[in-house]
Parts: sequence; structure tokens; C-alpha cells
Amino acid sequence: MRIQDKRKKYSMMVFGALAIFFTGYPHIWSVYSPYVMDITGWTAGQTSMCFYLTLLFFVIGNIVGGRIQDKSNPIKVLSIGGFIQASGVFGSAFLLTSNPLPMYLAFGVLQGFGQGMIYTVILATAQKWFPDKKGFATGVVSTANGLCGFFLAPLSERILVGYGPKTALMVIGVLMAVAWILSSIFVKVPEISRQVQSAEVEPDDKTIHGQYQYSAKEMVKSRKFYLLVATMMCGLISYFLVSPNARTLQLERGVAPSIAVTAVMVGSVMNAGTRLILPTLADRIGRSLCIKMVMIVSFLTMTSLVFSQSYITTIGVILMYGCYGGIMGSFPSFTSSIFGTAHSGENYGYVMSGVVIATLGAPAITSGILGVGKGMELVFGIGAGCALFGLVTIIILDKELGNKRTKQNTILETEV
Repeated sequence: MRIQDKRKKYSMMVFGALAIFFTGYPHIWSVYSPYVMDITGWTAGQTSMCFYLTLLFFVIGNIVGGRIQDKSNPIKVLSIGGFIQASGVFGSAFLLTSNPLPMYLAFGVLQGFGQGMIYTVILATAQKWFPDKKGFATGVVSTANGLCGFFLAPLSERILVGYGPKTALMVIGVLMAVAWILSSIFVKVPEISRQVQSAEVEPDDKTIHGQYQYSAKEMVKSRKFYLLVATMMCGLISYFLVSPNARTLQLERGVAPSIAVTAVMVGSVMNAGTRLILPTLADRIGRSLCIKMVMIVSFLTMTSLVFSQSYITTIGVILMYGCYGGIMGSFPSFTSSIFGTAHSGENYGYVMSGVVIATLGAPAITSGILGVGKGMELVFGIGAGCALFGLVTIIILDKELGNKRTKQNTILETEV
């Protein structure tokens, strides 16, 4: 590889990670919530809607951004997505009124959509620079997402205490704009990945590094796609059943407030760590095996939360943050290993429909169980069941992928 290409490669990783860092910002919305509720008079439900809308439109942004990128180039996607994200957060600073709808549009819809566009193009481009180390590439850049809470939560808290949510949103919006501009300058696509840009070419020509490149239309017609989405959904539901109640749950079970807060920060580090370590490990021992390990840990942890008290609950909360990082860090490269990298942006956007289902399903499960007078123990029991079902779906998917490889080897042997 030429020196110039190496510079482009590692510049892309550094500034791509910087842009990805701010896509973790919605996950610290709980830090802002009390201050926002205090000056607007919103209910807890109205305030939390900002978070859920961001996650929903994040997935939509992934699909749209991935499609633009696959047909064009990442600079266009970063320019559009970065502007939408930064303007959404900065603009929301002036929308803290008694009516939450404008805030939903700016902070929820615009930020989420813009972040989705950024996220998909950075992950897809990183994999194209490291075709033999997809897990390592996505792990490095997605780790930045997990570290966001560790750094921005205390920074936001200091600004919120001293100046209020309006100033905090303006500061973060400006920082996002800086990251967007830098990533737009330094993120480039390697030349070899340009050879398959259009679905109009003949299917026999749609290969990169010997792997067939599925278009989104071809992908959604395959059984593998639905098994992949089901696995992601089940893995994430367990996390979303724990995360919103992590601090409250620990306090109710006798954990000191300082320890409960520390657990959330340690959980953020665990989230970031597994985003890097697990995908990198998967390059060596296999992606499906790593995801099976995550599902087993998730099942055991959720089962323990049904019965645990005191600091065992704290350990369980931290482990679930790690499971979340393992899922979100592993699935981009896992998707590309099955369906190829040429259309990985759009393809992963569709796979992330599992995130939407989990995001909507988890609060519905919690409210439904608590609404009929049952406790969180039953909620965690359902979470354990979801993790177990996810383990079953990844085993089925792994078997199907193995059968496909066997058939391909048989064809090659016959031709020889």
C-alpha cells in the first residue's frame, strides 16, 4: 500500500471515530432530563420521548445515508448528515418551551436522522479500508460511540449546573459541527471498493475480494437477513429492559447512590471496551461464536437480576452494558461478512430494524408488566427469555451459513 493510501486509511479511522463519538450523545439524555423538566414543565414521559425518537430516526438515517453512500461517496453523506445533526442539537437549545413538539423535531428527528447517516458511512468505509479485519475496523470506530457517555456526561453535568440546558445544547452542537467538518475532509473510500457501485452490473461481476455483494433487495429476500434481525432484536431487548432503570433498580436493592452512579460510568467503559475487543476477537475465532457468547452472558445476567440483591445487581447492570456494546460492535462486520461490503451502508441500515423493534418493544414490555401489578423480576425474566431466543436464532443462522459454505466448496471441487 502506498504511503499516501496509508495516510488516508488512518486519517479516516481517527476522524471517523471523532464523528462517531457524538452519535452516542442521545444515551446521556437522562443527565439532561431533570433540568429540561424543571424549566419546561414536561412530564417524564414527554421528556424521555426525545431519546426514543432519536433512536428511531437513527435507524432511518442509517438506511437513507447508506443508500446515498453506496451510490455516491461518503463526503456527500457526511456533509448532509453532519449538518442535520449539528443544526438539530444546536437549534434545540432555543426550543425549550412548554410545547415539546418542536424539541421532538429538532433533538429527536433531526439529530437522530443525521447521526444515522454519519454512523453508517463511517462504519462502511472503515470496513472497506480493512477488508480482512472488518471486526477490528468497526470495533475501533464504534468504540468512540461507547466512550461518549464517559466524557460528555460529566462535561454536560458541569455546564447544566452552571449555565442550564440551553448553553449545554449549544456547546455540544458546536462541537458536533467541528467533528462533522473534520470528518468530511479526511474520510475517503479506497479505490478498489468503487468497482461495485451499481446494482445494474451483471450479478457475476458483483464480487469484491471473492465475495458476492448483495444489494438491499437481494438481502431482504434471504432467510439469513431475518435471522440476523431477530438475533439483534433479542440481544438488545434485554439491555433496553435494564438500562433505563439501572440507577433506580440499584437504589431499590440497597446499593449506595454513589456506587449506582459509578456503575453507570463503568458500564459506559464496558460498553466501549466490548465494542473494540469482541469484533477484533471475532476476526480470529469467528463472529457467530462471539455473538453466541454475548447471548449466553446476557441470559445468565438477566436470570441473576431476577433474584439478585445489593451489589450483585450492580455487577449485572455493568455486564448488560458490555453485552450491548458487544452486539452493536459486532453486527456491522457480521452483516458485511454475510452480505458483502459494497452495499454495507444500506444493508446494515435495514438490519438495524432490530434496534427499532427492541427500542419500542422494551418499554412496552416494562410498562405492560408493571401496569398489571407485577414487579421488575418478571421483566428481567422476559429479558432472559429474549436472550435465550437470540441464542437459538444465531445457532440456526450459523448452521445455514455453514450449509452454504459446504455447497460452495462442493461446486468448486466439481469444477476442478
